Parts: sequence; C-alpha cells; structure tokens
Amino acid sequence: MDIVNLPTRSRFSFQRYLPLLTILGMFGWLAPSSVLANEVTTKLTIEQSKPNLAHVDLGQKGETHGDMLAFDAEVTTDAGVKGKLSGFILLVDIPEEKDEVSEDRIVSMVFDLGNADTLVISGKSVYPYRHKPQMDKNNPQIRAVIGGTGKYIGARGQIATTRNEDETYTHLIELVD
Repeated sequence: MDIVNLPTRSRFSFQRYLPLLTILGMFGWLAPSSVLANEVTTKLTIEQSKPNLAHVDLGQKGETHGDMLAFDAEVTTDAGVKGKLSGFILLVDIPEEKDEVSEDRIVSMVFDLGNADTLVISGKSVYPYRHKPQMDKNNPQIRAVIGGTGKYIGARGQIATTRNEDETYTHLIELVD
C-alpha cells in the first residue's frame, strides 16, 4: 500500500507536533548537569612505592590471553595515612598485527588504608606491547572506583594512575556523591 494514497488524517504530521517537540527539547537542555556527570566531592592523592610483581603464566606457555600479573605495594595518602595496595592485572588482548604497539589488560586493585577503610578499583588499561609488565611512564591510565568500605562505603568515581620515572606510582582519586 502506497503512503501517498492514505487518507490525510492517517499520516503522521511533524508540523502538528512541532510545538510539543520544541518544548520537550528545551527541557532536555534545562536538565541538571548531574545527568551528564556528577560533581567531584573528594580528591585524594596516593603515592605508591615500587610494586612487588609476580607473573602467573596461565594457559599456553608464554605471553597469552589470560596471563596474570599479581602485585602489592606500600602506599601513603596525601594526609599521611599509610596502607597497602593489592591487585592483579589480567591480559585480555594481545596484538596480532606487527604494527600494533599496545595490548589491553583488565586491572583490579584494592587500597587498604587501615581501620577497614578500603577503595576498590577496576577497569581496562592499555599497556605497551613489548612484553613489559608495567605501563608506560608518565602516561596516566583511568579506571573506575567501584566501591569501598569504612569511610569510603559506597564510593564511586575514577582514578588516574601514573607510573613515575623512579618506578613509583601516583594515584589521583576523584570521588563523586
């Protein structure tokens, strides 16, 4: 059935609904900015010592999908609180083409800052594909803060992790309400 032959009242008319669509569009622009992003309410900088690394070769011999790197390190917050970082990195994507220079890894880490105060972090990171266990220096990786305990109960936000020239790391944590 050809739409041209339909009776006029059966056709959808944008002109008839244009005022309504315009008003709805205006409300979209007037929506609070929290719909797009929440305001950062807490910033925390954590300095990390050089990590202890343990390679776990899983599956096929050599660097393959599913291999893991476990790590731990001493940490200190900008308020002087000392704690420990523990985590693992799971290799999920190894370049197959000769010109590819990076690989994807899933990272899971927990900052234990004492008194049951923890921050839980997870996310994907891009690492250099040179059979190196650590990320490039001075190239921050962004991951999600997915929870916490104690004074960080229900924490959410993001963390930017930077490997420093001296093999230590700096973690800038931004939490939102």
